[in-house]
Amino acid sequence: MPIDPTYQPFYNRARQLQNQLHDALGTTEHPTAFAMRQEMQHLVDDLEVRKNPRDIENRIKTLQRQMLEARNQGAHLMTYEHTDHFHDSYEQMRQDVRRMNSYN
Repeated sequence: MPIDPTYQPFYNRARQLQNQLHDALGTTEHPTAFAMRQEMQHLVDDLEVRKNPRDIENRIKTLQRQMLEARNQGAHLMTYEHTDHFHDSYEQMRQDVRRMNSYN
């Protein structure tokens, strides 16, 4: 199924972040790491099926909270630089989603 052109840039960015997250996580067995991977996959899926931009924004906010949680758990899960990078990237994506024409 082709991605809607409106959602394509968000989908591409989410896939890129998903791959980066996979590489950045120091462990796959930590509950927070598992939750972040799962939430990232949900974001990609939501974009693929053109979910409401508000739902997408909420998914991004959840990822941001998880990044803050990972940062508070120390470098054994992910470095501070990585958590800051992802948090900032999610914030930029969230702001871009809010500018979508279908955001009501």
